[in-house]
Amino acid sequence: MAVSGPSTKALELILLTALLMGFTASSLMGQGLDACGPSPAVKAALDDIPSDAPPDQTQVHFREQTLAKIQALLRQYPDDQFVERAYIDFLAWTPRQDQLTEQYRSLSEKNPNGPKLLYLYGLTLVGHRTPEAIKLFESAIEKDGKFPWPHLKLVEIYTSPNFSNKEKAASKIKSFLGLCPASFEGYEALKQIDDRALIGASAQRLRELLQTRSDPDAVGAYTTLWSLEFKAHPPSEYEPLRKQVANDLQRLRALNLEDKRPWYEALEEGYKLVNDQKQSDWAKDERQRRFPSWWELAAADKWRKDHPWPNADDPAEKKKAYYSDLLRQTEQWLKVRPNTDYMWGQRLDAMAHLDDVPAAEIEATCDQFLKTGEANAGWWGTDSDVYLSAADVLSKKKLQPARVVALVQKGLAQLDVESKEPRNDLWVKKDRFEEINFYRASTRVPALVVEAKAYIQLGQTPKAEQTAALLDQRLPELKSLAGTKDDRLKDYASQQARYWGLMARLAETENRKLDAMAYYQTALLTRLQAGVKNPTGEKDELADDAQKLWTSLGGTQPGWQTWYGRPAAELAAKSQLTWETANEPLPTFELADVQGKTWRLADLKGKVVLLNVWASW
Repeated sequence: MAVSGPSTKALELILLTALLMGFTASSLMGQGLDACGPSPAVKAALDDIPSDAPPDQTQVHFREQTLAKIQALLRQYPDDQFVERAYIDFLAWTPRQDQLTEQYRSLSEKNPNGPKLLYLYGLTLVGHRTPEAIKLFESAIEKDGKFPWPHLKLVEIYTSPNFSNKEKAASKIKSFLGLCPASFEGYEALKQIDDRALIGASAQRLRELLQTRSDPDAVGAYTTLWSLEFKAHPPSEYEPLRKQVANDLQRLRALNLEDKRPWYEALEEGYKLVNDQKQSDWAKDERQRRFPSWWELAAADKWRKDHPWPNADDPAEKKKAYYSDLLRQTEQWLKVRPNTDYMWGQRLDAMAHLDDVPAAEIEATCDQFLKTGEANAGWWGTDSDVYLSAADVLSKKKLQPARVVALVQKGLAQLDVESKEPRNDLWVKKDRFEEINFYRASTRVPALVVEAKAYIQLGQTPKAEQTAALLDQRLPELKSLAGTKDDRLKDYASQQARYWGLMARLAETENRKLDAMAYYQTALLTRLQAGVKNPTGEKDELADDAQKLWTSLGGTQPGWQTWYGRPAAELAAKSQLTWETANEPLPTFELADVQGKTWRLADLKGKVVLLNVWASW
């Protein structure tokens, strides 16, 4: 969307701010303010590129269309840094990353004194080879101290977990805002800074700037303003801020920018801050109605809010009611969001938990889930979970075993591709990387079990044995990755139980009943020791199959009860609440409770405190 230029009053404010931060009016005007943002024509063209796919597009189609638009702008506006930045941002985490980096490395080497190319080359390295990017940004600043954008990117780097440096981050944001005091990007980055005085002074400048403007960008920047103002004040001073927000909302509401998405977003956030949930919901509903996206639907959001996901221990009747309702709801949602694969996935999951859905309907839903999953594939391919979850449902319902084998193999091949995707060196720490590796290794085990079961169903026992042998090789890797983490060790034990359950079924298939009984015993006891309970209301196939074999071998019911029933009952009576020692200290905080009392971390030192830490996404 096009943005009008600063008014005379705003320009005076910008120049005054620049003078206060050490820049002369002539130096600021010498860069023509163009360095702080794209030209109106370029900005309008960039704003015309939507950030979300509309409901009638798949992600693959949307991505192809978006890239084509950016490439057209590159041809129309060659060497425009803002168009090139959009191009780099779009391709930064794709298989074309290395090609992108090489392209800008070559350009930079041909013009080593050009700060813009050093900056653009650095952008291609952020998150991949960030230390090199830092050097490029600093070099760009040395060559032109009035070039603002390297400063802002360094703010992002120095506020990331792996490169955190509060002093450098504060210094760089001051430099950027000194050069570009009217840039909303700078104020947005300021939200990551822990300097209450700097935030307060900057928020005041932003408020003065916004009061002179009514364009959509300025309206959208009110959410940044409110965030800064609340961050700059202690909780005891929030009430006057809420009154100020209420006044802002009156001004914004009077603008009637009904055809502009930022207007609704600002109203939605503002009404939340003043505790007017009804008006916030109105703004959200209107935004979704006027600017729909493929992944968002008001009716679905409301239903999920009112219907929490059932717990494993909930009564069977409650679960059945939930999944039955979910099945009905997804039928309606998909009429208006037919390209949304996760809604097809929710529908398929509902069917997996119900016993009265016809097989043909399950298979048809699986077809649609796979079709939309592939149509919404990411840059690195269709998510492995699409193939593996589809295979799991079909396996659970004992449908299409040949297709189950093919889906598992596709999913595991894609999981290998995903394991090679680059990790963001700004954010991914060693423990998180280990967690990802363990999750992926843990995902492979049940997938191989599903594949082996499908081979058994197909009567292809040798292939099932080959898969079981591969599974046996995977378990030591999983144990190694589990380390000493209690939750990972529990997961490892549950995967062991799956393996032994598979070995029992294979032995039964080959009429090795005593071997099978030994494997069933190991599987059931391993599962008990891991503290894994079968979800209420769901058939426990492992225990049922073991008991059938026990009976066929002459075992009695009292004997079975002693061997398995009693330990299982004892487990069911135990609490599943576990505790794990935190590896990182809790950051300092200052929070007001519902009665207005302020709590600080310092006040709690030396005391035993139970903290319930949660996040709303």
